[in-house]
Amino acid sequence: MTDWNNLLNSVNQKVIGIINSTTDSFTGDGVFENKERLGFLLKTAEEKKIKILDVGGVSTKPGFKEVSYEQELKRLNFFISNYFGKFKLSVDTMNYEIARHALENNFEIVNDVSGFNDLKMIQLIIEKAPKIILVHRHPNSSDIQEKMNYKDVVKEVRDHLEEKIENLISHGVDKNRISIDPGLGFGKSMEDSQKLFENLEYFSFGFPLVVGYSKKKFAQNLEMTDEELYDHCINSGVSLVRLHIAS
Repeated sequence: MTDWNNLLNSVNQKVIGIINSTTDSFTGDGVFENKERLGFLLKTAEEKKIKILDVGGVSTKPGFKEVSYEQELKRLNFFISNYFGKFKLSVDTMNYEIARHALENNFEIVNDVSGFNDLKMIQLIIEKAPKIILVHRHPNSSDIQEKMNYKDVVKEVRDHLEEKIENLISHGVDKNRISIDPGLGFGKSMEDSQKLFENLEYFSFGFPLVVGYSKKKFAQNLEMTDEELYDHCINSGVSLVRLHIAS
């Protein structure tokens, strides 16, 4: 599989389109068992010249309920069976078995919002060598939505990410396959997420930067248009913005 530099040089749009193969997405746009909705999103992505899709089978909204491996697999397979187009595919999962299945079905990116805390996931990444999106998670949190207290959220999140990168590289992960995501909205107060968003340039330290703010409350409270939010990201050095494909 190619590394991040090769992929980023091959796309014009700095966008990752979000596909929720779920029934309980916080945005209400889940496509599981809805071929018409999935087809609409895929066609819309093509029209918008979006080249990368991030597909998830588990909702990670606040208070989300975990689903079984079998259910997450069923949701991913629904996408795989009904997918069309020529996109680069990312799987949004915390389960290494789901990630393995995706990588064996033409996915080439693993987006783990739990921050690659599972050693089996790390071993899979070393074995299959996909590109990864390392999402920030506080090292002391019990789950991805546990609100943590920060004294200096920007510095602490960057420090946590740098420590995690060092850990992954020490295990044998190729640094050219790592991108980072400050995890806006995950285990952070609205104020902390806003502060991170306002200081995105602080996270441009040698790794592609991925940011997701689409339809999250903290972004809605910033009183910025969609275009202004996107432009702020690009002007701050963000490599890819995760966006919902359609309103």
